[in-house]
Amino acid sequence: SYVYVLGLQFLGIVINFIELIFAIHLNLFFRILIYIVSVIIPTIILVIEKKQRGNFPEILNIILAKIAMNAGNTNKAKDYLFKIINKYPESYIGHKTLAEVYEKEDKYSIAVDEYIRANEISSKDIKINYKIGLLLNKDERREEAITVLQDILKKKPEYYDATNLLGEILYSNDRYKEAINVYMNALRYHPGNYDLYYNLGMVYTMVNDFQRAKEFYQKAAEINSLLYNAKLSLGQIALIAGDLDEAEEYFKESVKGEEVEAGSYYYLWQVAILKGDKEKAINYMNIAIELD
Repeated sequence: SYVYVLGLQFLGIVINFIELIFAIHLNLFFRILIYIVSVIIPTIILVIEKKQRGNFPEILNIILAKIAMNAGNTNKAKDYLFKIINKYPESYIGHKTLAEVYEKEDKYSIAVDEYIRANEISSKDIKINYKIGLLLNKDERREEAITVLQDILKKKPEYYDATNLLGEILYSNDRYKEAINVYMNALRYHPGNYDLYYNLGMVYTMVNDFQRAKEFYQKAAEINSLLYNAKLSLGQIALIAGDLDEAEEYFKESVKGEEVEAGSYYYLWQVAILKGDKEKAINYMNIAIELD
């Protein structure tokens, strides 16, 4: 990198030397241009290197690779990155960016390998570990993903993204008790989080503990009364319990939310049928059909 800096500075010195020897008087434009080439650009190079903690050729190729990747030319991006990695095998940013390219191509297994390599070079970035867990899950290597996410939460238990993903994986694999533990631990760090309470409601519903599910749905509804999910779930629990009036009240509240779906009206139709109100039932079903 310093060769580039010295080369640019040398160019400015040579031009000044020629100007002096041959008594040439350059106009203001050329003087500004020389100043930019010999002083400003070398300074920018040094500042970029210091901030990015890399060599200028490495950083330049990373920039070119990201431009190519954003333009959709992943092959060109990989060419730039292979140049970096071949020259600087321990390039953290090179392996990390190459992983991002493979991720964009949906080549999750190779992307994981590159993220692991980047992580071996610099293990300070916990986001890399999260990425590994995320891609392992996408690659259907869920047990490995669970292990990675659990390790993250041991080191940083307040990391919400890791909590959310781990809970989601455990829930989708019917490991409800483990999912409950994950969400309950997360509540210590995110006590006002709507999603955690709602997810706990869902998990307790799956283990048929409707009383606990109702408690968490109610808490979620208190935190954000504009989201219909919690109130819809409360209505479903009341419907299971046979409390039609309470169920109807919750379903009516759920349709006042920001996101109105056909499900709320479908359940209102069920309540109306059970109450024997045919006209109201037809009205609710027509609205449900209009929505979906």
